[in-house]
Amino acid sequence: MIPEKSRISQGQLMFFILQSQVGVGILSLPNKMQAGAKGGGWISVLIAGFAVQVIILILCALCKRFPSDTIYHFLPKITGNLIGNLLCIGYISYFLLTAGTILAKFADVVSRWVLQETPRWTLLLLAVLTCMYLLKENVRVIARLFVITTSTIIVMVILSLIGYVKMNLSYIFPITEVGWGKILLAANDALYPLIGYEVILVIYPFVKGKSGGKLKATSLGNMLSTLFYTFEVFTSLIIFSPAVMPAISEPLLYMLKGFSFQIINRIDLIFLSLWVFIVCTSMVSWTFMATVGLARFFHRDEHKKAVPYSLFIIFILAMMAQESSISDFFDQMVKFAHYTFVIGIPLILLCLTYLTRKRWT
Repeated sequence: MIPEKSRISQGQLMFFILQSQVGVGILSLPNKMQAGAKGGGWISVLIAGFAVQVIILILCALCKRFPSDTIYHFLPKITGNLIGNLLCIGYISYFLLTAGTILAKFADVVSRWVLQETPRWTLLLLAVLTCMYLLKENVRVIARLFVITTSTIIVMVILSLIGYVKMNLSYIFPITEVGWGKILLAANDALYPLIGYEVILVIYPFVKGKSGGKLKATSLGNMLSTLFYTFEVFTSLIIFSPAVMPAISEPLLYMLKGFSFQIINRIDLIFLSLWVFIVCTSMVSWTFMATVGLARFFHRDEHKKAVPYSLFIIFILAMMAQESSISDFFDQMVKFAHYTFVIGIPLILLCLTYLTRKRWT
């Protein structure tokens, strides 16, 4: 039974989903979309957002059948203790690996743009300690902070609007230059930055209200994050020419670096500072999903006791990802695990619950 002090509203669920999805990928996504879909890159993001919505319907339908349980509790009920516990370990590993990958990319960007001489382990340690402070709290406290930090996304949108003084709409035409086939394929690359919605598998029982309201809140969070990503990709595509974009790994930062005011000289650093908040909330979400699972095995569902060694694992993974070859390997593992643990397994589990008529209310 979830204690009342840990329960959150459906509005807070929406912000939880939004903050979990918007993260480290926003800086590099425009470059990837231009490479794969040219001027139609923003359409690829919209398609990816629609695909995520379909997956959300599957996840919410599964969670609806076990409204009082997290995935770590209903997995053994569906598949039995042995297979269920093995799958739980798989989910924990997926969440930790994703959090470690996010932390590694965070350190890469910060060290490249701001703190070139700062040792990598220092950046990682500062981020880990910041997240630890929040992770020791209950879900309600975490959700409240997520609501507050959503204002940083609004500011990021406002800062991005500055670039429109140099826009050139001709850069995105013809929109279907590469054909609809490649635009659809590019949506697969856009799907990766939108991950985070799977947090519903863990926090579903913490949310007040009926299943329909939870689905609406999750869907709205996904819609807002999709629109944000689409806006940033579209902005980058109309600011930088197709000839220049391939050489720019973080178009949004380069765009803002070219602007300055009498009081503010480096707008890109302000944008980057806001991005740091977004990355930290995303990492908190992923780590929280893992600690809830570890707590079930070792600490009688007291997730705060699992926080230190969860963050230690994430720190080690981020240190290992210093080499580009290992970082790319981690990216591929996360993508494979995403299709397995967020699409494949939940779909199979949902079918099993209907076939075996297993349901707990």
